Amino acid sequence: MYSTRPSSSRRRSLGFTLIELMVGVVIGLLATLAVTQVMVSSEGQKRTTTSGSDAQVNGALALSSLQRSFQQAGYGFTTVPSLMGCTLTAVFNGTSIATLLPTFPTRLAPVFITQGASGAPDSIRVLASGKTSYSVPIRMSAPGYNPTDPLTKYKFSVSSVRSVLGPKTDISGNVIGPGDLMVAASSGSAACEMFQVTSDPGSSPVVDRADDATKWNKVGFPAASYGDGNYLINMGPMVDQTYSVAAGETGGLQVRTLKLAADSTPSYEGPVELFPGIVNLKALYGKGAAGVVTSWDNTTPANAAEWQTLYAVRLVLVARSSQYEKETVTFANPLWDVGNVIPVTGAATCGTSKCVSVKVDHLADWNHYRYKVFDTVIALRNMVWSE
Repeated sequence: MYSTRPSSSRRRSLGFTLIELMVGVVIGLLATLAVTQVMVSSEGQKRTTTSGSDAQVNGALALSSLQRSFQQAGYGFTTVPSLMGCTLTAVFNGTSIATLLPTFPTRLAPVFITQGASGAPDSIRVLASGKTSYSVPIRMSAPGYNPTDPLTKYKFSVSSVRSVLGPKTDISGNVIGPGDLMVAASSGSAACEMFQVTSDPGSSPVVDRADDATKWNKVGFPAASYGDGNYLINMGPMVDQTYSVAAGETGGLQVRTLKLAADSTPSYEGPVELFPGIVNLKALYGKGAAGVVTSWDNTTPANAAEWQTLYAVRLVLVARSSQYEKETVTFANPLWDVGNVIPVTGAATCGTSKCVSVKVDHLADWNHYRYKVFDTVIALRNMVWSE
């Protein structure tokens, strides 16, 4: 009898049924979905790790940069502590420097902290002599300087224009050169006046100041008289740097720097971004006595006596990861652990220690980013050495 049923070899050659094909497609899609999920999760973790590493590097480098800058704060003038805090005045091209450059420093002191409102980032200013050799205050001697006396209005009589680097060395040299910016000062409570040296004094115990109304030497300025016991401070090309955090969601540590052109014209360069991803910067003055810090606060010293209590600056930086996370990963502002040994303004109890909350919740989608806190204490070595 003839059979209509196909043989087994023929059945194998007929291919898949529709149901078999659909089952295979579903299995393939499920496998693809599983692989995709693994890859997406792995890539997300990779990006989180990479961006976290970037924040770690940016924060560490930013803190190191600030530390190097702050260590030179006060160089050239803190060795006479009674002069700190004097009101700094100058005239350039016949115009008061306060009018020409409103951001020019108004007082002679190593560090100024400007507190940000309502937890916003602080800005920190560092002043120092920019003399590349060395700078020490030079004591004036009789007959001194008198802006109305034809014999003394163009020169400052000083005890010496040479300075020994140490009591056991004979290394010496001129500490004054043409173009140096000098500050004449009598005390921290009086105005201190800036002028520009116009010639190399050689071995003569005189610092020359010729009239040049187009630059720093207005006729009759400095306007006060100075005599024996007052000081000249050599700022050279003065170091004036202000560190702050850039506005905007991504932040960034930036610096604004005083620059002197070849013709001595002053201007401010910047702000120039140094390190991205820094979203907050807070600072405190470390004050005390006999070289020991006994309190941390953000109140700027008001006079020479208060400036003499300043020994250190305490900083905290908050670096933000660049990776946006879909889930909420940060639930509160980061805490700056300041310990409980020395009183710190603004600190609150956090467990067995004291902490200061550092604001990041002013940023859009702040809780979808990760943050890293960096803090350090920077000794103002020129202040400590002046003891």
